[in-house]
Order: sequence, then structure tokens, then C-alpha cells
Amino acid sequence: DGLGCGHMHKNHAAPLAGALSGISQVLAEQPFDTIKIRMQSTLDIRFNSVHTPTLVLKRTIADEGWPALLQGLLPRVAFYGVVKLSLFSLYETLRQTLRNPTAAGALAGGLNTVVSCPQDVLKSRMQMQMRAARQGGLWAAWKDCVGSGRGLRGLYAGWQPLVARDTLGYSMYFTMFHHARRLEGVPVWLAGGASGLAFYMSTLPIDRIKTIMMTQDLRTPTHSSSLAAFGSVVQTQGVSGLYRGCLPTLLRTFVGQAVALTVYDRAMSALDDSWW
Repeated sequence: DGLGCGHMHKNHAAPLAGALSGISQVLAEQPFDTIKIRMQSTLDIRFNSVHTPTLVLKRTIADEGWPALLQGLLPRVAFYGVVKLSLFSLYETLRQTLRNPTAAGALAGGLNTVVSCPQDVLKSRMQMQMRAARQGGLWAAWKDCVGSGRGLRGLYAGWQPLVARDTLGYSMYFTMFHHARRLEGVPVWLAGGASGLAFYMSTLPIDRIKTIMMTQDLRTPTHSSSLAAFGSVVQTQGVSGLYRGCLPTLLRTFVGQAVALTVYDRAMSALDDSWW
């Protein structure tokens, strides 16, 4: 019947729309993301004592030049389209099954970490490399992970906090988008930006721990577990330390999600209209 045909069309359109969405998001948010990661990580002493995004930006440019802001772009461009393809496909399937955007978002986010974690680890470790010292790019990041004695498990460093973050975050993200799109006069970019803010406003402390676990030295890790990293941050920096890097994080997600969900919404409409 017509309803079933419409669902079938959406199921076919969602993967391509999700992939286009992911690539667009990466290009829009990468410079913000590099500043975010450098503020959140405890790996590089150059940034540990710097307390504002502006100072991290100035030090990065002074030491390494503007191209340093794009470090980690390669694994994101190469794989983030696949990550988003998987996420939105899972979400659309679960939403139609569960009839609940919150539950569908939570399950899709948690399950999708199996796909998203390796590129997140490689991207984050590349962003912490000192560009001026020619520390090796993607291949060096790969060797750091796989050659750490953990094998391919090294590509899943920080997986536990990532699961926690994405389960909670995407439940908020898709719930916000679902309801915002039903408000008359709300443009897609605003609904997208608000959805991104809902994601990170609910998960900033978990995101800080995820970054620490993903970027620490895997051969001689400073923190044996996410709980140990959490305790260390609170003990040395207070509760406010869990929110370090929040400004570039929120700027990154508003810009990135506004672009991502605008592209996703328009691509879904275009593909659905042209499907035959």
C-alpha cells in the first residue's frame, strides 16, 4: 500500500542521505573539533595549563600553522560518511519499529559505536600530534593503537565512555529534532543546531573522559579505566574540569549539526521525490 511504499523509499534514501550528512558535518566542524580535543586531552603539556579556546587556538597556530586545525580530517572524511550512514539507517529502522524517537535514538547511538569508535580514536590521536615535529599522521596514529600491545583493541580505546555518551546523547539528539521539526516556522538548520546542543549539554562530562581515554599513551596508560580518569579529573581540576572545552564543543556541534541535519533533511526530500 502507499504507506508501506513510503517507508520502503525512506529506508532506501536514509543511507545515502546519512552519508552526505556526515561528510558535510565533518567539513563544517573540523577546526572547532581540533581545539576541543586539545583542550579535553591531558596528553600534551602545551595545552594542559591553557584555559581558554582562544589561547589554545593562538598556541596551535603559532607553533604549527593554520593547517594544524585540520589534523585528523582524513579518517573523518574517509569514514564518517559510513558512520552516519549506519547511524541514520539504524535510527530510521528502529523508529519505525519502536515508534519512539527517544528509544530509537538511544539504541541507534549505542549500537553505532561499533562502527564509529575506530575513526574517532584515529582522528583524536592525529589531532594531538605536533604537526611541526612531523609526528607521522594517520599511519603513526594507527601504529600507536595497533602496536600498543592491544592489537585491534587499541582502536576501541575509550569505547565504554563512547557507548555511554552516544546512548544518552543520541536519545536527546533525535528527540529534540523530532519535536523541533513539528514546530511551525522552525527552520531545519535551527532544529539541527538545537539537536546538537541537546546531545552535548547532556553528555559533556562523559565526552571529556572519552577524549582522555582515547588520546592517552596506550603503551603506558595514565588511567587504567574511565572511572579512574573521572576521579583524576575531579581530584585535580574539580567538577568544572569535566566541562573543559565546552565552548568549542558547543560551537562545533551547533555549526556541524545545523549543516548535517539540513543536508540530511533536504537529501531525504530530494531522494524521496525522485524515487521511482
